[in-house]
Amino acid sequence: MLFDYVAPDLPPGNAGAVWSQSPLQPLAPGVLTPFSHSVLSELTSRAWYVHYDRLGFDPTPRSRLVRRYKGHVYFNISLAAQMESTHAGLEPLALQINQQRHPLATWEKPGFLAGFKMGRAQKKIDELLDDYSRQMGETTEKARAWYFKTQGLRWSQAEILQVMEEIERVGIDSMVAYLSARHALEYLYAGLLTEMKDKRSATQALLLINNALCALQGLVESSICNSLLDLAEGMREPSTLAWLKAGEFADWANTLPSKSVVEQFSAFTSAYGHRAIHEGEIANSRWTEDPGIVLRAILAQIESQPGHPHKDAPRNANSVPLQKLLEALPASSRKQGEQTIQRICELHKLQSNALHSLAYIWSGTRTWALAAAREAMADKRLLSEDEVFFFELEEIKQMMTAEWNISSMDEIRATLARRRIEQNAAQQEIAPDILVGDTEGQMSRQETSHGIAGVAGQVAGPLRRWGGTEEESCSGAVVASELLDSGYALALPLATGFVSAGGTPLDPFVAAASAWQHPVIVGMGTSYAGLAEGVYTTVDANSETVTVRQ
Repeated sequence: MLFDYVAPDLPPGNAGAVWSQSPLQPLAPGVLTPFSHSVLSELTSRAWYVHYDRLGFDPTPRSRLVRRYKGHVYFNISLAAQMESTHAGLEPLALQINQQRHPLATWEKPGFLAGFKMGRAQKKIDELLDDYSRQMGETTEKARAWYFKTQGLRWSQAEILQVMEEIERVGIDSMVAYLSARHALEYLYAGLLTEMKDKRSATQALLLINNALCALQGLVESSICNSLLDLAEGMREPSTLAWLKAGEFADWANTLPSKSVVEQFSAFTSAYGHRAIHEGEIANSRWTEDPGIVLRAILAQIESQPGHPHKDAPRNANSVPLQKLLEALPASSRKQGEQTIQRICELHKLQSNALHSLAYIWSGTRTWALAAAREAMADKRLLSEDEVFFFELEEIKQMMTAEWNISSMDEIRATLARRRIEQNAAQQEIAPDILVGDTEGQMSRQETSHGIAGVAGQVAGPLRRWGGTEEESCSGAVVASELLDSGYALALPLATGFVSAGGTPLDPFVAAASAWQHPVIVGMGTSYAGLAEGVYTTVDANSETVTVRQ
C-alpha cells in the first residue's frame, strides 16, 4: 500500500476486517449527513456485488462493505483482497503497520495448474475493466438522461415514489466503474512502488509515478478547466466584466449583457452544472443552483491576467518524466513499467469519467430528496428542506409511503434533534484513517509535519481555503482543503499549488494537477489544522522531506 500507519491499539493478531477511508474519499468529503451516507452505502454495496458476480467470484450477497464512524465513511478493503486472492491468485495488497507488512488477506502462490486457471481469472478482470471503459459513454448518457428527467418533473406524489425506486438501478453501472478502476489503480501503484523499493523512497517513487502522468488526457477535471478558461476569454468585454464584478448572478440568463456569453455559459452548465465542490455530500448545492462559485472563479481568472489573455493549458506529451520513472526500475522491469503507466493513465481516465457519471446520480438524488422534503413539509413532519438530509434513504422512503405519517411526528422530530447533535459532534472529532475489526482498533497514517507528495514541484504563496460563497481570491495562492475532489478543478488555472488534510496521490484531482504541473501535497492529517489562512506558505514536493511551512 501507499502509506505507513501507526496503530497503538491494534487488536491482538490483527484480527478482523480492515476498513479504510481512502477508496471512497473522492465520493465522501469528510463527515457525511445520514442521507448521503445511506445513499453511498447502498450503491457501493450493490455495485461491489455486481462486479464480483460478473467475474464469477461468487460474492456473498449483502456483505458489509461500508460503515460510518465519527461521521466518516469506511470501506471494507479486506473483502476484495480475499476474493481476488482466492479466485484469481492475486497477491493481496498489504498495509505497513508499525513498520511491519500486514497483507489484507491470506495468500499462497498458486502451483502450475492452479496458476493457469488463476491467470484466466486475472485476464477476465482486465477484460471487464476494458468493458467498463468502452461502455462509459453509454453509462454516462444513461445517468445524464435520468438527471435531466429529475429536473423536469413537477413532483407529484406518484413521481416521488417512482423516482425513489430508480436511484440504485440507474447508479449501479457508474459506481461499478468507479470502484473497479480505483481498486485496480491501487494494485498498479503498489506494484510500481514494490519494484522501486530498493532504489527510491516511497515519497520519491510516488512522485516519479505521478509525474509520468503529465501527458494524461481525457480527464473531466481538465475539461472543466479548459471550459472555464474559454468562458474567461469570452467575458473580458467591458460590459460583461462589469456585470461579473457586480456579483448579482441569480438571474444570469436574463441579465448577462452578451447573448453569446449566455449561450456559452448555458453550454457549461449543461455539461457540468450537476457538479459541485464536495459533491458526494448530497446536501451541498450544485453549480446549477449556485453558479456564483463558477462565475467568481472566471472573474478571478480574468483579473489574474487582465491585459494578457493566456490559456494555461497542460503541457504537451513529454517523454522526460516517463524516462525518469523507467530508469528507477530494474532493467528487466522497464518494458512492463511502461505498460503499467499506460494502464494507470487509462484507469485514471475511467475513474474521472465514472465520478462525472456518478455526479449526475448525486444531483438527481438531491432533487428527489428536496421534493420529498417539500411533501413532508405539507403536514409539518419536516419544517425545512435541509432537514431531509438528516434522515437515511430508507427513512425518507417510510415518510413517502406513509409508514412515517403525521402520527409519527414525535419520533421524526426526536430523530432529527438527535442526528443534528451527532452531526455537530462528528464535525469536531478526528477520525482515524483505518479501522480494524468491530473492536474499533484504529490506525492513522504515520505522523509527519508535511503529508504525502502527489505532484512534484516547489511553489509559495498565501494560503487560501477556497470554495466558499465569497470572492474566490486564490490567484497565485496555495489552495488548502480538507479534501481535494473534482470540484476543485475550478481552481486549477488560478492556484500555484494545493494541500489537503485527506486524500491520496491516486485521487482524480491529483491526476489532473499532474497534467497541469501544479505541486500537490495530500494526506496532511492533523498537521493540516496548523495552516493559517493568508499566511505565506511554501509547498515543496520535490524532496523526500516534503514540507508545507509558514
